[in-house]
Amino acid sequence: MFLPNNNFNLQLLQLVLLLSSLLAKVESFFIVFSFTQNYHRNQIHRFQQRRHLEEYSLCRGRVRPAAINLPPSLSVLFAGNQSRQHDSSSSSTRSKQSSSWLDQATKDILDTSRIPIGQLTNDDVESVSGLMAQWAKRKSVYSAIQVETLLKRVVDDHNAGNSSVKVTTRMYTMAIDAWAKTGGKQAAERASEIHRGMVEVYRLTGDKNIRPNTVSYNAVINAWSKSGCDSEAAMRAEDILHEMLGEWRRQRGEDRDVDMRNHTSVWNEQLGDLDEIKNERDETTVKPDVVSFTSVIDTWAKSGNKYAAAKAMALLKQMEKLFVEEGQRGMKPNVYTYSACINAFAKSNEPDAPIQAEALLKGMKRSYEAGDMDVRPNVVNYNSVMNAWGRCKSAGAAERALHILNTMESEGVEPDALSYSLVVSAWAHSSHPNATKQAEVALLEMEKWAKAKNAAIDEAFDSGLSDHASSTPSSLPAIRVHLDVECYNTVLIALSKRQEKDAPDRAIVILRRMQYLANNGFETVRPNAKSWNSVLNALSRSSGNDSAERAEQLLHDMHKNGVKPDVFSYAAILHAYQKHPSPSAAERADNIVRQMEQQYFDGTLTTAPDVYHYTIVCSCWARSGQSIAAQRCWEILQHMKKRAEQGFTNCKPNVRTYNAVIDAYARGYHVEEAEKLLDEMIESYNQGDMNVKPDGFTFNSVINAWTRSRRRGCGKRAEMILKRLLEFHENGNRDVMPDSRSFSHIIDYYSRSREQDAGKKAEWLLIGMMKMYERGYRHVQPNIFTFVAVINTYAKSTSLDAGFHADRVLHLLEEFQTRKNIPSLIPNTFVMNAVLHAWSKSGHARAGERADEILSSMRSDLEAGKSHRAPNTRSYGLALATWAKSSFPNKAVRARQILNRMIQESENNDNVSMNVHCYNAVLNAVAFTEGDIATRTEAFHIASVTLDELIHSNHMEPTSSSFGTFIKACGKLSLPLNLVEPAAQKTFATCVSLGLVNDFVLTQMRYSLCDELYQKILGHVSSKKMSRSKQIVTMADIPNSWKRNVATAPCFDERGEWWKNEI
Repeated sequence: MFLPNNNFNLQLLQLVLLLSSLLAKVESFFIVFSFTQNYHRNQIHRFQQRRHLEEYSLCRGRVRPAAINLPPSLSVLFAGNQSRQHDSSSSSTRSKQSSSWLDQATKDILDTSRIPIGQLTNDDVESVSGLMAQWAKRKSVYSAIQVETLLKRVVDDHNAGNSSVKVTTRMYTMAIDAWAKTGGKQAAERASEIHRGMVEVYRLTGDKNIRPNTVSYNAVINAWSKSGCDSEAAMRAEDILHEMLGEWRRQRGEDRDVDMRNHTSVWNEQLGDLDEIKNERDETTVKPDVVSFTSVIDTWAKSGNKYAAAKAMALLKQMEKLFVEEGQRGMKPNVYTYSACINAFAKSNEPDAPIQAEALLKGMKRSYEAGDMDVRPNVVNYNSVMNAWGRCKSAGAAERALHILNTMESEGVEPDALSYSLVVSAWAHSSHPNATKQAEVALLEMEKWAKAKNAAIDEAFDSGLSDHASSTPSSLPAIRVHLDVECYNTVLIALSKRQEKDAPDRAIVILRRMQYLANNGFETVRPNAKSWNSVLNALSRSSGNDSAERAEQLLHDMHKNGVKPDVFSYAAILHAYQKHPSPSAAERADNIVRQMEQQYFDGTLTTAPDVYHYTIVCSCWARSGQSIAAQRCWEILQHMKKRAEQGFTNCKPNVRTYNAVIDAYARGYHVEEAEKLLDEMIESYNQGDMNVKPDGFTFNSVINAWTRSRRRGCGKRAEMILKRLLEFHENGNRDVMPDSRSFSHIIDYYSRSREQDAGKKAEWLLIGMMKMYERGYRHVQPNIFTFVAVINTYAKSTSLDAGFHADRVLHLLEEFQTRKNIPSLIPNTFVMNAVLHAWSKSGHARAGERADEILSSMRSDLEAGKSHRAPNTRSYGLALATWAKSSFPNKAVRARQILNRMIQESENNDNVSMNVHCYNAVLNAVAFTEGDIATRTEAFHIASVTLDELIHSNHMEPTSSSFGTFIKACGKLSLPLNLVEPAAQKTFATCVSLGLVNDFVLTQMRYSLCDELYQKILGHVSSKKMSRSKQIVTMADIPNSWKRNVATAPCFDERGEWWKNEI
């Protein structure tokens, strides 16, 4: 009766592992037994011989040979790699026991008191070879030194005249291979030295026993391949390959000459003798083979050199040429060669690298289809090509990787877990708009594939298959499929970096699914600290108001699931509070860092909070808006200094910390304190503390603090800080320089200021920016808003010359833009409206005419196709306001003309829309018209027509200001009563009927009408009896029906600045 599936699988696997362990122990026992038997036989023989030698030495007075010392180079190398010796604490008990007998055997064979130099026998040499082979299997510097020491023992015996001892190429190769397995540049250098020494001795002595061969050269190439694979390693490996090629061609030439001289005798030999001679040549010939070339290609692929792919491709072409043109089958590229070459392209940063890698894969397919079984593409090749596409930044790379995955099965290659992981990674790193969603889809496909494979394996075990590998299809893996947690982390990291609104929710869904999979057979995807931190980062970058609270809840879940939060976990939560500033956010961030400190002292947190965490808390306080923010930031700064003095050097405040504290002072209007901190930073930097070197942000923060202050002379103090910044830059700190904000903060201050010379100061700063830009400081380029701010500064001065100053700044802008060809500085509607604003404020006699000129030029630009300077509603409103304030006698006519053009323009220009304020501006121009009776009469008729159009308009309705301004015009134009009083009376009646009577209308009625008419119209609504001097009628006196719509009607600004709220 079978046990349930999972238990059965577990027991079967345990049985297989037990059998494998027993077989390994039996094999090890026979190896050790065979070696030990031979070793002890030699020791018995050597003991007897040593007794005779000792007796002979005592009689002749001989001294025993001294023990062998390691060469200095080996001693240094051994000393520098103690951590890699055989007695590492991580070694298993079995390894220690094995090393124990191996150490003892080596010590015995090297003991010259037992076996003097020159006394080794053939059996001893066999023992030495066996020991070298055993040591060579161990990947440590100590093992390599032992192999080389054993080699030296044989060499010393040979040099001492022991003719029975033969030093062989195989011994040297074992020493080279031992060093190759340790890895590292020094090991590769030592392997090269050993081989070079063997070659030199062979050339001097001609000893065929140590003749270098392909295996020895390949061992050296392998040493460089495992040395770290940088550019130097690849070049050294290729040099060795070229040395092999040169030696092979030289030997081939010599062999050809020998064959020509001895061809007669050779043909007379037996066929077996010919084969023996050929085999002997093959064993001793230095001839690069496919392993040689492939190792060098692989070394280039891992080197990281920008020319690695080109180097690998050149070697591949050379192999193909040697095979095709010279018939060298041993140099024919195989699947591993192509894999290494594809991998070189996969790791290349060249734009066409993925295309080249895929071309190689297609070439392998064609060769395989043509019958070349050595280059049948496997899953490694496909994965390398997918990796190449995944690392590519071009559009469509992820789609191409997915296509290769989808075509693998149809081409007879079974994808593995890495195949799916590469597609997931390709989507995660893609710039495609839906990249993260596609990565999530790929994750689901990978899970589906893994579950299907594991289900097939379980089904096979349930069927009672004892030999799974031979009884199931080849596509079925021999072991259960495991998913990689880092594959999921890649998607989580991608989501944390995307500014997608639902990214945090999707990241949490993936995290929960990872937990579910871990609890249901896929333990390898259980979320680790990196997984949780990625989701926390996604929440910290979220725009949701509750993201910080959700991050804290996730931190609690992290604790609950047995994963300890680290400093990165807490940093993500702090960043969430920093992104959503509030008083409570600052307090919570402060408490979190306190909690981190306590956990560190309790031992539950392995790393103490550092400067990064404290700086975020300071930033939270700076942006909190609390009155205690600056004080709290200062306290945190002092706390950091104290902790740094106590030995927590990673808590030492840096420039970002100081910047956050300065920002808190600036926001709290503690300007003097902010400047003192700047002074402290400069002083500390001058004393050698590079961590607090102020940057551009530091100076800009203090400049901004002064420009936001309400004290006298703030602009001058800000300019002084700017001057200090320029001096700091000129005094060798070339990386600290002003930017456009350094100037624009001060210019904006002057645009709000009422200082008499504010305009000149702002313009001086603007010219300074232009000069610095021309000197090469591109980051100081003034933008369009800077020029407009200077124009507005002049506009606010209400000087008669404000318009002329604005025109001059406009000319500066046009000339600077033309000279530097900066598209963003082409004057547009925004700039032209600023100039119109300055003229409207100036009150100059020519203001109206100049406004007309500007407006006409804007209309001409629109007709010429320059839509960026097209007039809009605000442009016409400013021109109307300019005429309203003008002292020009005929200004009512000119204002009405502008209104007419505006009406016409609104039909074709979407940026121009008619509104009640345009009509009110014309009425205001009429009210202040001066001149002869004809001019005033004409103005009155313009007002009547304008108000009538407004009342009967289908698109807008008159306001209280419309009626009040018309009544005001009736009084101020000083026209005959029989002309104006009926119009005023009629207008007021219309205003009453519309429910728009307000204080402004009542005031104008009182000032504009005679006593009799005023009493006639409003006397019955007053609670007091009116005298001859007119009793004031207030809003409280009139019926509610008269003012029923006043609350919803827009109020007219008597300053004529209604256009500020227009487009």
